[in-house]
Amino acid sequence: MDANSKLQHSPDAVYQTVGEEAVLINLNTGSYYSLNDTGTMFWELLDGHRTVSDCARRIAADYEVEVELVEADLLELAIDLRGEGLIIG
Repeated sequence: MDANSKLQHSPDAVYQTVGEEAVLINLNTGSYYSLNDTGTMFWELLDGHRTVSDCARRIAADYEVEVELVEADLLELAIDLRGEGLIIG
C-alpha cells in the first residue's frame, strides 16, 4: 500500500458516526475500531476513487497542516484498517 492506493470500505464493514468520531465494525469477526475526528474524515473520503494522497491533501487543507505528515498518518491508519478487514483496495 502506498499514497497512490485507492481504498474503499469493505462490504463486511459497517460504521456509525457519533459526533465527529466513528466506530467501525467488521461483521465477519465482530471486531471494532474507533476513529477520532481525523480518522473519521479519512473514512468518509474512502470511496475507491480517491487516493490516500488525495485524502491527505483534503485533510491537511482543513486542518492547515503539512500534507506529508497527514499522508504518513493516513497510510499507517490504512494499514491498520486493512489488517482489521475494514477496507479493501
